[in-house]
Amino acid sequence: MDLDYGMLDGRRPYYRFGDADADPVFVLPGLSDAFQRTAPSRGTAMVLSGLFREFSDRDVWVVGRSQHLPVGTSTRDMAAGYATVIDEHDLWPVDVIGVSMGGLVAQYLAADYGDYVDSVALVSAATRLGGHGENALRRWRNLAGKGKWAEAVAEMEREAATGYEQKLAPTFLGLAGRFVDFRPVVPADAVVSCTACLEHDSRDVLDGIDAPTLVAAGDADRLFPVPRLRETKAGIDDGTLALFKGVGHDLAVSEPRELNGIVRRFFDGFRGDGLYP
Repeated sequence: MDLDYGMLDGRRPYYRFGDADADPVFVLPGLSDAFQRTAPSRGTAMVLSGLFREFSDRDVWVVGRSQHLPVGTSTRDMAAGYATVIDEHDLWPVDVIGVSMGGLVAQYLAADYGDYVDSVALVSAATRLGGHGENALRRWRNLAGKGKWAEAVAEMEREAATGYEQKLAPTFLGLAGRFVDFRPVVPADAVVSCTACLEHDSRDVLDGIDAPTLVAAGDADRLFPVPRLRETKAGIDDGTLALFKGVGHDLAVSEPRELNGIVRRFFDGFRGDGLYP
């Protein structure tokens, strides 16, 4: 499998793998994209290609948000930037996978640029954060604003994980913070991105999404609780909900095989009973 990675226009990190001659899959990553500490690398490209191996016969693009975001940049503004990438690289129509914050942006991408989007999978994302999620994002933004990067990353892991990882990961990261610099490539982007998530509310545009849309999330997600997920599915004319029992916000990395298998079948047009957990 060919691996390609780097920066688009010097400001937007990207990874590309799979079959360049096949139909594209466009992946929008989560908030962690704004907390990246290094430039795109072959090691990360290999990890991502393994994570999305169910799409190895497709042209997979994992595209980050532009760096050095202006203060006040919204998830809708970010969607416009992604539409430009899709247009400039003649990728449309694309199947879109939006993970967490990427799922927030994907809602506007599908609503405002419908001609560019074939099908959508919103993973661990909804119309808006729940109350607990809002409190969590405010804490992360506060820690990022103070430059407490190790604490911010540990908090993010604590909220995303379930089971024993919920305790072990933050403890490990807290210890690692004594020796590892968790400062991201562009620190200000972390604050801007947290604010964009907090201000996101897509309820008034869902009826403008014509693409078949899968809302896939864990029923133990503390950031986007089940009522918010159901609200999202209900607002989209061709919406489908897949809930993973006992899984938290880290669905994309904790259950990648099952999740991506379901997303792949959804993109291939299968909508029948028995598709979802």
